[in-house]
Formats: sequence, C-alpha cells, structure tokens
Amino acid sequence: MILSKPEIRRRLDSGRLSIDPVPSDSRIGAVSIDLRLGRKFTSFKQGGLPEHIPVIRVRPSLFGSMDLWTHEEVDTFDIEPRGFVLAQTLERVGLPNDLMGLVEGRSSWARVGLSVHLTAPKIDPGFNGTITLEIANMGPAKVQLVAEEDEPAQLMLFELREPLDAADLYGADESDIFQYQSEPIPRNRR
Repeated sequence: MILSKPEIRRRLDSGRLSIDPVPSDSRIGAVSIDLRLGRKFTSFKQGGLPEHIPVIRVRPSLFGSMDLWTHEEVDTFDIEPRGFVLAQTLERVGLPNDLMGLVEGRSSWARVGLSVHLTAPKIDPGFNGTITLEIANMGPAKVQLVAEEDEPAQLMLFELREPLDAADLYGADESDIFQYQSEPIPRNRR
C-alpha cells in the first residue's frame, strides 16, 4: 500500500517516520514527499581516468579513491549536457521496519533533460541517512542546481504487509555501506 498525505503526516507526527528537517505540508503531495538538494556534490575528476587506473570496477574501495572523485560543498552546481553528478538530499530519512521508499525524479526536471536517479530508486526498511541522487543531464543545455531550494526528487513510501525483523533491516550487515551516509559516496562509515 502506498502511503497518502494523511498517513505520511500521521507517521511524521507520531515519530514512526523520521525525516529531518521535517517537511512542511506544502512539500507533502498526495502520495509523496518532495526532497530538496543538499550542498554536497561529487563528480568524477575532469580529464577521465588517471593512467594507473585502466578501468573502473564497482567495489567498496572505488568510493575511497582520491584519484577519481571531486567533492564540492556549494550553494549552486552547474551540470553540463552529458554531465553526471552525485548529489544528496538535504533531508535525512530514517525508515522503520514496516516501510520502504522509492525515490523518483519530478517531471519538471525531466522536461529539461535531467534524470535524478539512474538505477537506484529503492530505499530499504531500516535505512537512515541522506539519499544519494544520481543526476545525469541528457538535455541540450547546462542546468543549474540550487542547494536547499531545488526539489528535483520525490519520495514515495510503501507499507510492508509484514514488518521486517531487526536482522533483516538495512544496516544490520556490515556490507550495508550506505547506512548513515552523510556524503554522496560513502567516505565515512557510521
């Protein structure tokens, strides 16, 4: 079951859903919560891969490579056509054992060519942290992203038929490297 605005508000008010800062009523839609951009942006360094890195393999060590990433904390970020950046939500989201979320882009952003997440919309029960947005510009023009103002994504919440046990929640396993994230990539663990 998808949570509606009254159910979202009740869960926020009772503490059965944690979003910090708490969204105003104007940011809670009929079945979703609008999410704002945070100030941290991570992108691949200009110029491509360094010579000593012939190919990227997706491993936890990838995120710690100082040779690949540029990290910025800024009020605005311009994303060029065919550009890609990892951003984060301003909001820190904590999901209980009976909710899962889906992050989706908003149509106004898609209409200028921005994809807000490439393949990772699912937020597991137990997750606690900021949500990383994988933003790609497929449009013909540079797009300026404004931190703490722009709302390029929305979070839909789904109630599970049966809540998960603590051992099955996201973050229960050491391999859950995105738990408690406060950066677009997991540079700090817990």
